[in-house]
Amino acid sequence: MDIPVGPVVGGSSSSWSQWMEVDDATLMQVLIEHGQDVTTLESNQNGDDTQVPEDHVEMVPLPGGWLRLSMGSGGDVVGQLISDPVEQHPVDAPVVFAETDVEELPGWETENRDIFPMLGWWCRLLRDPERERYAVAVHERDFAEPRLVIAGVYPEAVLCQAESPVVVFVEPHPSKPGRARARLLPVTTTRLDDPPRVLAEGPAAGVKIEACSVRRFVKVGHGVRSNRIWQVFDLTAPQLQPIAIPESVHDPDLFDVAPLKDGYLLIHAVNDAQQWRIEASHINNGQAQNRWQVAAGQGKLHHLVGAHEAVLARVSRTQGTRHTEDLLWIPLTPAATAAVGSRRLLTTPGMFHLTPSPGATSTGFVIAEMIVGTPPITWYLDGTGQVLNPTNRQPRPVIHATRERITSPDGYQFDLDIRWHGESPTFHGPVIVMVYGAYGIDIDLDADPELSHWLNRGYAVATPHVRGGGDPQRHHAGSQDRRGRSLADTIAAIAWLRNGQGAVTATKVCVIGVSAGGFLTASLLADHTTPIDAAVIVNGYIDPLESLLHHPSLTEQADRDEWGDPQHNPDHRHALEKLSPLRKLATTPPPTLIVICVKDARVNPRQGLTWTLRSRELGGNTTLWYDPNGTHDTGIRTETNPMIDWVINTLEQQ
Repeated sequence: MDIPVGPVVGGSSSSWSQWMEVDDATLMQVLIEHGQDVTTLESNQNGDDTQVPEDHVEMVPLPGGWLRLSMGSGGDVVGQLISDPVEQHPVDAPVVFAETDVEELPGWETENRDIFPMLGWWCRLLRDPERERYAVAVHERDFAEPRLVIAGVYPEAVLCQAESPVVVFVEPHPSKPGRARARLLPVTTTRLDDPPRVLAEGPAAGVKIEACSVRRFVKVGHGVRSNRIWQVFDLTAPQLQPIAIPESVHDPDLFDVAPLKDGYLLIHAVNDAQQWRIEASHINNGQAQNRWQVAAGQGKLHHLVGAHEAVLARVSRTQGTRHTEDLLWIPLTPAATAAVGSRRLLTTPGMFHLTPSPGATSTGFVIAEMIVGTPPITWYLDGTGQVLNPTNRQPRPVIHATRERITSPDGYQFDLDIRWHGESPTFHGPVIVMVYGAYGIDIDLDADPELSHWLNRGYAVATPHVRGGGDPQRHHAGSQDRRGRSLADTIAAIAWLRNGQGAVTATKVCVIGVSAGGFLTASLLADHTTPIDAAVIVNGYIDPLESLLHHPSLTEQADRDEWGDPQHNPDHRHALEKLSPLRKLATTPPPTLIVICVKDARVNPRQGLTWTLRSRELGGNTTLWYDPNGTHDTGIRTETNPMIDWVINTLEQQ
C-alpha cells in the first residue's frame, strides 16, 4: 500500500494531521506497510543479561509463618506454608491458586495479584489483551473459580480487612465522564449494585490506592500527579472518614501505619535538601494526634514501612561519585531528635525493594537487593528486624553515581543524575539520556530494572530533573504555558554532558523518552541545534496540542491540568503551538526509533505514525515498531533487548 505524504510548510498544511484522522482499519494498513510488528522481533544480544527462570519463586511474610509462591510458566500459582524462609520447611499441605480463565472474561491475562494476609482470600487483576480494559477476580483459598468478578475497573485493586475481607478498587465514575472513584466491596457480596461505599473521587488517572502494612488501613490518593492528596482510611471505622497526612506528603512510599501493643501509629517521612526525618502520630478516633519526631539523618529517604513498634526505612547517600543505600531499623519511641536503638541492617550500592508483612503484627519482611548488572539478592527479616540469612553477603560491583548541578540559560538550577560502571571516577563514552519532565514525576535511575542492560555494555545513563517534574514547586514551574522551560533545561543538560563539564564526557548521546517523555524527545529532535546522535520514543505524547484540541484521551482532565487548555486559554494554545514538535520539524532529524501500541487509550498511536511519516518525508532515518495489541503500559514494558540492539547498531554505524 503506497501512502502519499504531502509537505508541511510552516505548520499550516494539514498533511501531517491527516493521519490523525484515519480509522482503525486504515491505521493498521499503514502500520503494516511502514512499520514492523514488535512482537516478532528477537534480540541479537547474548551473555550478560539476567535470565528469568520459568518457575519464579516469591516469599510472602504472613502471621504465623511464610507463604512460598511458585509461579510457573503455565499460569498456575502454587502456595505452600513454611516455617522458615531460608530452610523452607513445609508446615501445611500445598495451597493451590489455579489461574484458570474466568468464564465471563475468556482470554484475559493476569496483570498482578494481591494475597490477603490471613491467606483465606486472594485477588488478581485481569487485562483484556485486545484493549486497555481491566477486571478484578477475587478467589477463595483452594477454589479455582472466582467468588467475585468486577469488570470495568482501572488497573488497581487491593484486599483489606474491615468487619470482613473487602476488595478496594478504582473504577470510572458511572455518571461523571472523565472522573473516577475508589470504592470497596465485601469479597462475599453477590450484589455489585448495592449502594457503593466510596472512599474518594477525582479525575481519571488521578485516583490511586495502595495497601498499608496493616490491612485494616488503606492509602487513597486523589488529584493530579504532584498535586495528588493522599489520605489514610480505617476500614473498620463506622464512618469512612479520611485521616489526613501531615506535611501533605505526595508520595505513598513516604507514609504508612505501624501497629503498637495498644493501637496504631501514622508514620510519615519528610525530605528537605539532603536531610530526612520521620514523624509519628497516634491514630485516635479516626484522626492523627500527638505528633512527634522519631528520627532524622543525612541523605534522602525513599520508602518506609511500618513494623511492630518500629519503622523499616530505605535511605540513600551520595558522596562524590559513590552512591549507597542503607536499610534502617528504627524503633518507634517518643524521642525528641533521634531514634533510640536505631540499627543499620544492610548497605548496598544499588537499591532495596521492601515487602512488608501484611498482618496486623509483623512476622517478617522480604527485602530484594537490586544492583545493576547482578541478579537480585533476597534477604529475609523477622519481626524484630534481624536478618535471617546473613551469609548471603557477596562482593558488589563498583557503580558510580553522581548528582551534578546544572544551570539553565535563565539561571534556574536543577540536578542531573548519572550512573556508570568501572573503577574510574570519570567516564568518557556513549551516554543514554532518559527524559520525562511532566506530571510532577522524575525518573529514578536506581529503581529502573533496565539500567543494567546499558551499564553492562559500557554506557553511562543520565536523567535530568527538569522543570515539570519533581516537587510541586518544580512541577508548576514547567507545566502548562511554562512547558518551554522543561525543554531549555534538557538542552542545558545535554550540553553539559557533551562538553564534559562534570564527571562524564559524552562522545555520543541517545535520548529515550516514554509517554510524556516523548514530547521532550521529539522537541529535541525538532531543535536542530541540539547535538543528538539517536533517539527512542515509546508511546510518545508527541503533540499535546493536537490531542487536546481534537483527540482527547482517557486522561483528558489530567492532561489539561498538566499541558494547559488550548480550547479556552489563548496563552496555553500559543505556547503549545510554539513548542509543537510536529510543527517545528523542518530539517532531517537524527536516527530515531518510534514504538507505538495500537490499543493505547492514553496516547493516540497515530501521533507516533504521523511523526514517522513526516520525518521520512524530510529524509530522516526513522524506524517504526508497533504492537498490534499493546496498551500504554505494555508499551513501556516492550521487549528491551531489541531496542538495545537498535541503539548500539545505530551509534556504531555513525
